[in-house]
Amino acid sequence: MLKIHLKAAWRNLWKARFYNGLSLLGLSLGLTVAIFIAVWINSELNYNNIGDAENIFRVSSNFGTGENKQTWGSSVGPVAYYAKKEVPEVKNAARVSGNNWYRIFSGGGKNLEATGAALVDPEFFSLFDIHFLKGDKNKPFSGNSSVIITKAAAHKFFGSMDAIGKTITADYKETFTVVGIVENIPDNSSIQYEIFFPISIVAAEYNGEGFWESMDSDWGNFNFVTYLKLNQNASAAKVVEKLTKIQKAKDRNAHQEVTDPSYYLQPIKNMNLYSYGGNPRGIKTVRIFGVVLILILCIACINYVNLNTARAIQRAKEVSLRKLIGAEKKHLFFQFVTESFIFFLIATVLALGLIFLLAPSFNSIAAKNIDFSLFDAYLWKLILVVFAITLVASSIYPALLLSSFKPLEAIKGMAAPGVGAGNFRKILVCIQFVFSVILIISTIIIGKQLSYIKSKNPGYDRSQVLTFSMTSEMTEHRAAVKNEIGKIPAIEGISFSNNNLVKNGWTTGDTDWENKDPQSDIIVSPLGADENFIPLMKMELVQGRNFTGRALDSTRYILNEAAVRKTGIQDPIGKNFKLWETEGTIIGVVKDFNFTSMKNTIAPAVIYYDPEPYKIYVKTAAGKAGESIAALENIWKNYNEGYPFTYSFLDEDYESLYRADLRTGTLFNIFSILAIFVSCLGLFGLTTYTAELKKREIGIRKVLGASIAQITNLLSKDFLKLIFISSIIAIPVGWYLMQFWLQNFAYKTSLDWWIFAGAGLLTLGIALITVSFQSIKAALQNPVKSIRTE
Repeated sequence: MLKIHLKAAWRNLWKARFYNGLSLLGLSLGLTVAIFIAVWINSELNYNNIGDAENIFRVSSNFGTGENKQTWGSSVGPVAYYAKKEVPEVKNAARVSGNNWYRIFSGGGKNLEATGAALVDPEFFSLFDIHFLKGDKNKPFSGNSSVIITKAAAHKFFGSMDAIGKTITADYKETFTVVGIVENIPDNSSIQYEIFFPISIVAAEYNGEGFWESMDSDWGNFNFVTYLKLNQNASAAKVVEKLTKIQKAKDRNAHQEVTDPSYYLQPIKNMNLYSYGGNPRGIKTVRIFGVVLILILCIACINYVNLNTARAIQRAKEVSLRKLIGAEKKHLFFQFVTESFIFFLIATVLALGLIFLLAPSFNSIAAKNIDFSLFDAYLWKLILVVFAITLVASSIYPALLLSSFKPLEAIKGMAAPGVGAGNFRKILVCIQFVFSVILIISTIIIGKQLSYIKSKNPGYDRSQVLTFSMTSEMTEHRAAVKNEIGKIPAIEGISFSNNNLVKNGWTTGDTDWENKDPQSDIIVSPLGADENFIPLMKMELVQGRNFTGRALDSTRYILNEAAVRKTGIQDPIGKNFKLWETEGTIIGVVKDFNFTSMKNTIAPAVIYYDPEPYKIYVKTAAGKAGESIAALENIWKNYNEGYPFTYSFLDEDYESLYRADLRTGTLFNIFSILAIFVSCLGLFGLTTYTAELKKREIGIRKVLGASIAQITNLLSKDFLKLIFISSIIAIPVGWYLMQFWLQNFAYKTSLDWWIFAGAGLLTLGIALITVSFQSIKAALQNPVKSIRTE
């Protein structure tokens, strides 16, 4: 029986190969896109899936209260120390400090830039269950001159040689002995390091005589990312409460009257989806992509259902004859489900081929390193789930419909009840294009928002400005370096700073001013710069003046407008202001500028005079960037032989703030275009089939004098009405979804009426082209031939 069903199913599929080909193309594309989206969502939801991830948290630090509250992803050194010592719920703790010392590592005759290095506690490896290939996991480091590297780093430095006992030299000076080799860190994690130094190197910098006696008692410097591993079922809220009490007891500068928690424990699996304080960020995009996945599968399934139900009348006599010779309804139902199964199996095989063919491009666009392997159990599980859902969703109704014909009525040419009206089919077409209009609206708004944040004036001129950090050798000869750069004809200006203008990660609450509320803590982003910085960046001084370059500037400050608002200082020019331990005077107010992503409101910033910073900003003449870089590299080599000249352009640094959003936008555009294409395939198939059914009517109308325009209108008006209704339904839904997505940004584009009107008109236009192509073709056919053959 099964063999008969399979042969009959294949025969029927081949018999209507044009329509089945359209459905197959649409379904294959739909399945391909759906699987890509599902893999992307899985990657986002399984971020930091390392060790006992369910019980590992990053410690975020809270500052200020109310509107002035800020949360950082870093913490002070004592948090890990006291968490292990005095909080029973904490099973393990480890600190990570990024590499801020070394530029290049040498080993085995190879030089590598020091981009993937960090200083860590020994507990780091046990906390994340990192497997040691060689070395002692219980005692990872053997002293401050030891280093642990990953398997990949060992291969880069030493090839197939055993790396244990070999040495790695930092900046051609300090030598470290390799004492351990660990497995490579997963790509989809926050601890992307290849070289690990002991954090005791940082501890050794404390001599017991400074303001902070040791690293474990330094409550003022937020230099670490701290991870806590809690006991099973331990309460994160209780840990936060205990850590807050410990800080108030141990930190002499803590505000005893503030009752808000000093910390927030962020699950490491949520670090890419939520802000440091737990507010939704990337999770909104994940949810929208989940909606897109469902929409695309629905569109592909609707295509299949529509074409199968539309062709139901043609198969009515076949079904009826089968019933008359003894076929039961359940046998017919099984046959039609078998047809669907074979159809979906072919579509899945095609989709699988497309997935492996397009996987490199997908990884490149999404900036992922997902392995689409035939041996990947998750991929097969995903394919089977998608296959099963779409098969069930698409095959049941057509199978029930086709197996329900009444034999005598069908043989006499009378359609079974409900088949001829096609109301259900119209509803499905309407739903399909509701989804398409929503996707078009979303595509337009996402593109508009990304264009807005790229083109919006950040408050400074980022064009033709490149920046690089000097080494200690260059800083010792700062005046000579400045003089040499100033002689380069292609360079229009030069300035020095002690931090990045874009992605300024420095923040402090150690400030004071006249009439400051004792309960008020304002977190500011300090930036040290020389007198040329503001003019070079073309920042706008709204009050006061710039630095003069004299020694007196060391006690003068320039605030941005946000800092003036937050502090509440009236008429700030000439008012006293204290940053860290330096009391000074406000001499200027600069217009607000974006030094972080536009997902955040502009934070308070304080520019102070620093005549001896390490970072250089250079303004090149238009079209002279290449010439400037070559000249700068020559100067670099004079002071830093053997060190690579690493620089970046300010506009590239700015765009890097939105790189992930741009990638997401590109993916969304591609998926939306494919979804709309699949919708149009279905509409084209239905139009073709309608024209075929009405071939005789079209011929008679032409003989009676109907024009091509009238014939085209006959075939297309019903579809266009449905698409118009779809647009009316989709517009409010699209508006709601995009309002939801735009909440990710503090500065956002406007949702203008023309976006929604344009999306509707664009959908109508696409549909009109799709329908008209087949309608005009039908209208141009020879009417005599149509009437005779019919």
